[in-house]
Amino acid sequence: MNEVQQKLSFDGLFEEKTIKFLNEFHQSMTCFENLSNELLCEMFDYLDGFQLFQTFSNLNSRFEQLIHSSCVSIKTRFCIYQSDKVLNT
Repeated sequence: MNEVQQKLSFDGLFEEKTIKFLNEFHQSMTCFENLSNELLCEMFDYLDGFQLFQTFSNLNSRFEQLIHSSCVSIKTRFCIYQSDKVLNT
């Protein structure tokens, strides 16, 4: 009988620790949208302006503002201008 109680106690403890771990894991997960504007601007430097505009425009208001902000807008305007120029010639 004592062995059964120990097993149930161990299983309960294991389940409790598993649930605690999963809760901590889910709390530590983050979304792309939760990144700071500064970090997003740094990441945007690795994309060309046309890809950036095509990917993030009309996604949501925050990304729309970032695309039109000073850190990114010159890059996107130049690339869109270049693509229009290529298409028109």
